[in-house]
Amino acid sequence: MDTVGKNAKKIQEYIQNQLKEDYEYDQMTLKEYIDPFTGESVKKNK
Repeated sequence: MDTVGKNAKKIQEYIQNQLKEDYEYDQMTLKEYIDPFTGESVKKNK
């Protein structure tokens, strides 16, 4: 029984979804070094 390529499309969709989710997570966790409201540098945590 040949299963090569049988689920290739499903695997490709899964990988694309994972990459999209990873990118979205990275965007949510980026540290801001400049305050978007004042334009001033953000001081490090004390």
